Amino acid sequence: MRPRTVRLAIVLIGLLAIGLAGATAYAKAAPGPGRIELSATNVDFGAIPNTGPVSHEFQVRNVGRGTLEITGVSTSCGCTTAEVQSRVLKQGESTTLRVTFDPQAHDGALGEFMRIVYVRSNDPATPEASLTFRVTVVAPEPGAGTKE
Repeated sequence: MRPRTVRLAIVLIGLLAIGLAGATAYAKAAPGPGRIELSATNVDFGAIPNTGPVSHEFQVRNVGRGTLEITGVSTSCGCTTAEVQSRVLKQGESTTLRVTFDPQAHDGALGEFMRIVYVRSNDPATPEASLTFRVTVVAPEPGAGTKE
């Protein structure tokens, strides 16, 4: 090989190595997707009287490397509502998910109920996370809420 060809080959190999190193550094620095984590996925609300709604709060955390966007929240029944305090979470941030169950929506029915809250997000691994809760609706104790 001629010296000029050898020098050109060395320069090209050097440029290729620099390009690969830069691409590797970019891939390591580029944020990944947000990742959703619920503080609970299966909860028992216990026994509640059928006199009015009860609410519980849970945490939704972003445990991923990028921004997590909560795109929707829904429930399996009209007796349950759910809302999140914030819909955009940066890496490491969390928000409150408030879930409310209203036993009066079932015309005084007593017994065990199971409902599901669905939280949709841009998490590619878990586009829809769910929280299942159970509750036992009971009749109020006689004399409860009355003044003597």
